[in-house]
Amino acid sequence: MKTRQRRILQLILVTLGLLALSFWVNGRLQQSTIAIAVAKGKQIYDMTAMSKVDLNQPNLQALALADPEIAATLADHDFGFLDAVALGAGEAAPWQDAGCNARNCAHISLYDYDAGDTVNAILNLDTNTIIARWNDTNAFPSGSEYVLPKAMKIAAADPGVQAVLGDLGNPDPAMIPMSAWLADNDCRDEWCVNLTYHDPAGSGKIFHIFVNMEQNKVVRTFFTRGRADLPVAAPQPQRYDFSDGCQEDLYGWNVCWEMTANDGVNYYDASFNGTDIFESVKLGQVEAWYPSWPGGYRDEVGFRGSVPPFGPTEFTDFGDGFEVRQLFTEFTHWPNCICCYRYEEFMRFYEDGRFQIGFVSHGPGCDDLSVYRPFYRVDLTLDGRGGDDVWVWDTNQWVEVTEETEFHPFVDDLSPDSEKLATFDGDTHYRWQMFRSDPLGLDEARVFLLDYKEGEGDGPIPPGPGDVFMPPRQWLDGDPVSGEDPVLWWIPLLKTKQSNPVWCQPDPEPGVNMCETILEARPAGELVQPTEEELAAMPTATATAVAGDTPTPAPTNTPRPVQGEDAQDIILNSGCGSCHKIGTLGEAHKVGPDLSNIGNIAATRIEGMTAEEYILQSIVDPNAYIVTDCPNTPCIANIMPRDYTSRLSPGQIDIMVAYLLTQTDDSVPLPGDPGDAFPAPKSVSNAKNQVANSIMSPTFQLFQVLLIIIFFLLTLFLLLKLPNDDD
Repeated sequence: MKTRQRRILQLILVTLGLLALSFWVNGRLQQSTIAIAVAKGKQIYDMTAMSKVDLNQPNLQALALADPEIAATLADHDFGFLDAVALGAGEAAPWQDAGCNARNCAHISLYDYDAGDTVNAILNLDTNTIIARWNDTNAFPSGSEYVLPKAMKIAAADPGVQAVLGDLGNPDPAMIPMSAWLADNDCRDEWCVNLTYHDPAGSGKIFHIFVNMEQNKVVRTFFTRGRADLPVAAPQPQRYDFSDGCQEDLYGWNVCWEMTANDGVNYYDASFNGTDIFESVKLGQVEAWYPSWPGGYRDEVGFRGSVPPFGPTEFTDFGDGFEVRQLFTEFTHWPNCICCYRYEEFMRFYEDGRFQIGFVSHGPGCDDLSVYRPFYRVDLTLDGRGGDDVWVWDTNQWVEVTEETEFHPFVDDLSPDSEKLATFDGDTHYRWQMFRSDPLGLDEARVFLLDYKEGEGDGPIPPGPGDVFMPPRQWLDGDPVSGEDPVLWWIPLLKTKQSNPVWCQPDPEPGVNMCETILEARPAGELVQPTEEELAAMPTATATAVAGDTPTPAPTNTPRPVQGEDAQDIILNSGCGSCHKIGTLGEAHKVGPDLSNIGNIAATRIEGMTAEEYILQSIVDPNAYIVTDCPNTPCIANIMPRDYTSRLSPGQIDIMVAYLLTQTDDSVPLPGDPGDAFPAPKSVSNAKNQVANSIMSPTFQLFQVLLIIIFFLLTLFLLLKLPNDDD
């Protein structure tokens, strides 16, 4: 072989080797940075990975997949392992006949991405056998370290995410992966996970990435505002210092409680003076709703929940009763955190037979306007299981609940004794009332009355899809209730406000802004209809309404007038900036259109209507004309409040109209203009991130290839000038 030919062959081999090495290095960098981010996210999530029993998760996954029925269900399907958690004595009660008691059985869950089902199994840890299995089409799991790698891989490949964060492995995740939903796209009906990151540009805002786990794609990215740290000394009790326990014969009550993985504290086997009262009271999920997204999270509380226990389980003796209370907190540095989820749940038992179910939301959440919906399941067993009668007050009389039903609202249209519900069995009678605790009059709740069935929340309760009250709405199928085995679902709606007095206000101080709601059941005598005199003394009642399956509107607004004498104060106090960008106020890319150019745009909306007339109509009757150019999807009705005529004075409305007419920022496109894509701030906070981003950038990778090609051509030129000698 000639020397020239041999060297050309060597050159080709060396060049191919360099190319292969380049692509391998880039691939390793990509994988390692994702792995770093996953490790960081797992480190955050491991703060919740505490149980009374240390389970071998891979082994339990293998045992579940070895089950013939589960294997057949998942055959040829894309699926993922979610979690395995040990069950307490109360949770394990449905499988007691199969040998389950305290912590010797585990709940295993997987997700079938092809079918959109959560696959559940109960494993007896003593025998390593699956004793129960079921699929839940209307259940979406919470986030966990086991779903994080898939969500991260999808997000890392998205160009919009890359434009903002660069290499996804570099920015620290701000929160654990959260099971989330959006009211205006497939994330309402399919399982989505929200990843959150600090803006690397240093703005202090939070970058949200909605990942559709079933479609394997990023469906939305947006920023929410951050908060400056507050000079508040937050309490720092020990994490995971919760305790299970029982109280026997105290003020006539026997009751036990246990911390669950995802359903908060399970209060179970309660009796009063030897008479059974309830089998179980537990908190299946806390659904957060932000109209500015529009959507939110499905929080779970518990030792494997997205909001884990924080501090000891507190037992308090009142002298005439007692309370068992547990605090749950997103992170230890509350209130200086991102969304600052901080919940408490408690139950109180009194010597006269009363008991109360209570929930507290400390706020402030991820945005200024929000609604928190705790889902409580109460499994009644008055004087033993079955045979419990259920009646509800309707307008002017007690009416028997003959079949499964849903009530809303639950705090209005009450009996002469301010009661809404009556349950009784023989001589055991209880009346139910939700206390009005919101000083702004925003108390609301939904109540579902169902007949007990196995598999309808008696075991672990996976959360349902957002904004549709599932569970329990999915189990309404017309079965008889009164005289059967009733289960009560109570879902209060706690609403945040920025107003006076301070009430669930963002940027809180501990103990100042608690939203507290209480449902009380109290012993009563035989149920009798009211007299004509009692009815005449009652205020005019409104018939009980039953909800439909429509997107939830924005939170009901305070009946108090919006404070403010100039446009900026009115905008901030009325919540306009939570949904719209208006010049320097509010934020872009939220649920409402950018109003920074509305002074020019308004006159183009409706033929024959001036800009002033259009803006006025948009404030007083926002559903009269629904625009199409909202930031994320086509605009939807009923999101913007419709009562500004009662909350704003005529003078304030005039101020707002005049101010909006001055918003003429030409950079905001007119209708029909293509506009700009989502802004992509690329600056990062430190040199290390800049280097990593540059290494992973497409420009740098192209530079590598060009450099190798130039090397090849230059060397080839030199070889061609060699003499044509032989070996």
